[in-house]
Amino acid sequence: MTLYMTPRHRSRMAHAYLSDRVARHVGIHSNVHSDVHVPVDVKEEPDAFVIIATLPGLEADDLNIEILENIVDISGEFKKEGEEDEEYLRSERAVGNFHRRLRFATKLEAADAEASLKNGILTLRIAKVEEERPKTIKVKTK
Repeated sequence: MTLYMTPRHRSRMAHAYLSDRVARHVGIHSNVHSDVHVPVDVKEEPDAFVIIATLPGLEADDLNIEILENIVDISGEFKKEGEEDEEYLRSERAVGNFHRRLRFATKLEAADAEASLKNGILTLRIAKVEEERPKTIKVKTK
């Protein structure tokens, strides 16, 4: 079997590979097992991680977020609007279940997690466990 790769496809593959390499370097591993791909951005702050996910059209009740030790699970469902037997000329909006699992190199403090959903953007801030946070040591002079 021969696989032909267009320059555009090669560029997308390189970008995806680079993103995964960078994520693995900082200790974030992601598993995706779902009907719909939900893009996420992850930022690290000194005392927490911030996850930003694009979830257009979803309400807070349509989301399920679970945090256990160093794993964050975000799942839900994009429901089809209208009647089942409606015929579309073109249908490109996401429909179906999604599930994102992010594994971090440090343990997370689930009790201190904060989530907000505004204009289809989920922002989830999860604090690192106290012993995982960087410590600042003051040097005394005589």
